[in-house]
Amino acid sequence: MDKRSRVLGTFLGVTLATVLLPGISTILDSPPWEVILAGAVFLIVNQLIYSYPNNIRTAPPVLLLLLAVIGIAQDTLIWLLVSWLGSDMEYGLHVDGFLTALLGGVIVRVTVLVLLALGPQPETG
Repeated sequence: MDKRSRVLGTFLGVTLATVLLPGISTILDSPPWEVILAGAVFLIVNQLIYSYPNNIRTAPPVLLLLLAVIGIAQDTLIWLLVSWLGSDMEYGLHVDGFLTALLGGVIVRVTVLVLLALGPQPETG
């Protein structure tokens, strides 16, 4: 269930950031596919660089804070990657600048962490 929460949280976070932040816009007029493409880039990179606690409810607060900061930096860089790929392919999402990418990274990471905290926790035994 942990993986499903991360996938759902990632796509939900990318969608929320695209809708809420005026600095993130679609390049063409097919927003669902462009958001799905951006979500796929997020999922691929987040699978390669795993920065989530094993059990979010029992993780020490310092570890949660450290992983959140690392994750926000990672997600910010992914937003910049998505924007760069979109401009090269002329399809996808455009991010106006670093601050917009940072806010998008915060939205994505908080959404994933909230869904991980609300979902069922892995068995420890």
